[in-house]
Amino acid sequence: MSHLIKKGLRSVRHNGLLPTLKMAYQRLNQPAPGPAGSATTATHGKSDPIAYYDEILGAPHGDPAGLAGVADNTLQWVIPNFGFGSGGHLNIFRYINMLADRGFKQRLVIVPPYNWDNVEAAKKAITEWYFPLKAEVALGIEGFAPAAATLATGWQTAYHVANHRASREKFYFVQDFEPAFYSSSSHYYLAENTYRLGLKGITAGTWLSEKLSAEYGMRCGAVSFGVEHDFYYPHPRHSKGHFNILFYSRHVTPRRLFELGLVALDRVCTKHPEVAVIFAGGDVGGFEVPFPHLNAGELALSALPDLYSQSDLALVLSGTNLSLLPLEVSACGCPVVMNDTPSSRWLLGEDAAFFAAPDPDALAAEISRAIDAPDERAARVARAQDIAADASWEKQGARCAELLKELRDD
Repeated sequence: MSHLIKKGLRSVRHNGLLPTLKMAYQRLNQPAPGPAGSATTATHGKSDPIAYYDEILGAPHGDPAGLAGVADNTLQWVIPNFGFGSGGHLNIFRYINMLADRGFKQRLVIVPPYNWDNVEAAKKAITEWYFPLKAEVALGIEGFAPAAATLATGWQTAYHVANHRASREKFYFVQDFEPAFYSSSSHYYLAENTYRLGLKGITAGTWLSEKLSAEYGMRCGAVSFGVEHDFYYPHPRHSKGHFNILFYSRHVTPRRLFELGLVALDRVCTKHPEVAVIFAGGDVGGFEVPFPHLNAGELALSALPDLYSQSDLALVLSGTNLSLLPLEVSACGCPVVMNDTPSSRWLLGEDAAFFAAPDPDALAAEISRAIDAPDERAARVARAQDIAADASWEKQGARCAELLKELRDD
């Protein structure tokens, strides 16, 4: 309980009282977890996975006759429910607005389970937690409308899009390999099967595009990441007495490999007493940490550029697709160490980051090598900054619009 109170107080400091209360309300009203961590529908106090999965799998819906007269610039995005601070939803909303600026008329459909009483409540939350959305908003399967193209997003939306009979084209905006979020479970196979539904993929990065094309036969094209250059840039360095290593410590998300990084950093700090670790992205107060560190926890976005700028090295791990962090950290002048896997190599090359096998000893050895090689750190982060400087969300918005046309014309 004390951990939750501390987390709440920190959120109030960083985000303000009203957003914190809204976030708490939203989380309290999420459907209860069922077997193996999956949300299920409860009937008479019993878990009901049949009803839950039947709802996700859905049934054919929509009248093809409604397509008559639908303009070619009409897009429909289908998303799972959203909460406060979801990076995946942020990117979806960002692309919706960029496409709106390019003349697309769009609709956003939120599929169940969700906790919004009405459309206005959902729109208000998007505006307050993210930014005003340049699209209509609808709730539930009944909220689907005829569209020139409909885009699935999270795997829970893909079956509903595949079943929609009033869409000329059907796409899948894929930001990660979502089956890997689960063990070899029902969720894994239902998520994996969405890549076999015949949807055309627009993926976050080339790793996903190549994987889905090669392993599932999907027709895909890739967008990349952008950087908000007026936000992420090198800030003045403060005086310091340590070599600061930033660690993306999102332990609540298993694919971010927190435990591997923690063990590696313990080895590094034993060898290098001058090192202090900054934990950011997750509160590590519940973990035994025997080396010098700062438990920064979950921070407001406004605090991140300065924090990145004060770091001498960043350890950013991911067992699946990259987050935006490596590029944003690099834009602030901090070199990055990542796990050496195909999902981590598509954005920054060998000359722009340090890579090591996802093993504590290998990671510790590469971090130590980077600590002892200041010239190499400077050279790699300079190359990464060049890549970040060329990374524009405007370019990616234009690329997404191109892919919608290219993949339709196949």
